[in-house]
Amino acid sequence: MLPKWATHRAIGTMVVMLLFGAAFSIGHHFFYQSLSGKPPPSSVYFSRLGGGLTGQQVNLAVGSVFAFIVNSAFGAVITTAADQALWATVRTKTLKLGTIDSLATVTTGIWSIFDFRLWRESPIRMILATIFWLISITSFITPATLNVGWSATTSTSVMRVPQIDFTSFNFANIQSQPNLSPVYAYSNPQYAVLQTVTGSITGGYVLPISSPYENATWLLKFPGPALSCENINEASALYRNISDNILNATTAGIGSCARSFGYLSWVPTVPDITSGAINSLPFPSLFNISDSKLKSVVYEPPSLPLGPLNGDAEVLELYIASIPGMDQNITCPRQLPNMTITSCYMYNTSYTANFTYVNNIQSVNITTQGSFNNVSAMEVVAGVAPLEIDQTPHNPPIYNVQGVTNYAYEAVMDAFGRMFVGAIVRDFDGDQYGNIGGVTIDTNMASTPLLRTKEFNFLQPLTVTANLLSLKTLIAASPRLWNGHFIEEAANSTIPMARVIEELFRNVTVSLMSNSLLQPNYSSPYAPPDIPVTQTHYALIYSYAANTLWLAYGIALGMTLLSILLGVVSIYHNSGFSYMSKFSTILRVAHCIDLSDAIQPEDKDGKDPTPRYIKNLTVSFPPTEDTVRYRRAKRDSEGEQLRQMEGN
Repeated sequence: MLPKWATHRAIGTMVVMLLFGAAFSIGHHFFYQSLSGKPPPSSVYFSRLGGGLTGQQVNLAVGSVFAFIVNSAFGAVITTAADQALWATVRTKTLKLGTIDSLATVTTGIWSIFDFRLWRESPIRMILATIFWLISITSFITPATLNVGWSATTSTSVMRVPQIDFTSFNFANIQSQPNLSPVYAYSNPQYAVLQTVTGSITGGYVLPISSPYENATWLLKFPGPALSCENINEASALYRNISDNILNATTAGIGSCARSFGYLSWVPTVPDITSGAINSLPFPSLFNISDSKLKSVVYEPPSLPLGPLNGDAEVLELYIASIPGMDQNITCPRQLPNMTITSCYMYNTSYTANFTYVNNIQSVNITTQGSFNNVSAMEVVAGVAPLEIDQTPHNPPIYNVQGVTNYAYEAVMDAFGRMFVGAIVRDFDGDQYGNIGGVTIDTNMASTPLLRTKEFNFLQPLTVTANLLSLKTLIAASPRLWNGHFIEEAANSTIPMARVIEELFRNVTVSLMSNSLLQPNYSSPYAPPDIPVTQTHYALIYSYAANTLWLAYGIALGMTLLSILLGVVSIYHNSGFSYMSKFSTILRVAHCIDLSDAIQPEDKDGKDPTPRYIKNLTVSFPPTEDTVRYRRAKRDSEGEQLRQMEGN
């Protein structure tokens, strides 16, 4: 036998639809859960009908159907409860017909919920109507809990990646003399080194290095050369000697103060090979020379890119000087104010390079740690087998691996120095083209990021002296000379020169991996081992926000349960009976209602709009199960007047 609530039409309907909606909300969850983490299907259905439907479209449509069914089921519960509240109100109160109309249509016209007069007459009905409209939001939220997004999965395998082989002769050009006792000596860098170093320095970054996968990461640790740069103390003897040497160079040759320098870079040299003394001045030929002899000296800018080359284990070094007073040295200066001299020496260190590739876009994080030894130019090697350390016939040969590596380091330092050694000079007696006060650039420094450091702000752009005007200056003074416009850029860099040089050299070292000629030959016994490479796979998959779906359905379920409670309260006020909004229900009740005034025959067709006097008629319903007509509702005088006016 069924329970009492199941036989009650309204309660049974509400409970059944509640369970129906809850079941489909659970089904919605399990459907999305089955798709979560899987790629969208590529299949196409009904391809002959307007291009068909993709599997993705079908899945989204099924989710929307679930949401629609759940919303419809909960909506049926709420409207059933709202019907009970409506009848509980109209049967217990004498209301105007217009008010009853508004209460009856509050679930079909959303703007009625903002009529506060209706809230006063039937608060339960209005609460249920508000829940009815709010619960429809669920049908928009829950389908959106299934999205398509990128997912990353990783796998690691040991393999070969680009590395550097400093035990290769592809770095340095080594020359020898074929005789009974050959002599081997460093000559210059190989083309591969020159190309790689030039490209990296010019761009100011690590050159593109090939990756085995589009999305991959790996970590390399290897020994390699680096530069350590520091500014020379202005109070030191070396600083004073260099300053005096530069001042001597300004007056060398014909003329007084024939030139001024803005940039100088040089390496230590060994003017006297027999003594082995090292000269750290930019113009060694002008050292300790009298003023009278300066006129006969031919000026030449620094050009040697690698030094010192004396074979006495002196560390390879590079000097760079910034001289901001280049444009003010019209008269012979006695000092060089604000000059900065940076000294960089080469050492052997440990590199850690973390490579990351996302869609083949390279990112390299480089760090160095420790200093194993300073790097000097290796002396000339002589002997029948100069690369063998142990030549005893009973032992296998032991090769001079460190010597080969040293040659490779020299080649990198040589190629690096060729980008900076030289000068930027203003010639007051005329440059190589005969221009008075013109600037001669005898260096590749302007092609590097070094130009954008704070020490060389004064070079951006090239300026002129007070007595020598450039065409740009003349145009600024007289715009009629040229009707175009040029860009003015304020030089405000705060990056120190020393740090930029160090970073450029680190980038150069790692960039050597980009050239196939400088990578290891894995048949060599010195080839580095393979390393772990983490590959990242990106794929489009379904992403399901279960918490959001259950939050939306949970709120909807809670409001539906509240609606059932309010519906039960309304049924109690209806003496335990249930009512629907069917036409037959209204027709049956209409035989027993009492209107405050009669409806005119011409208005009984029921067409819109409803006459105003009818809206103001008051309606009384007989008590439940009372079929005897009771006292008529009080005539509404205002309604009578309106009726008469409309009749006239």
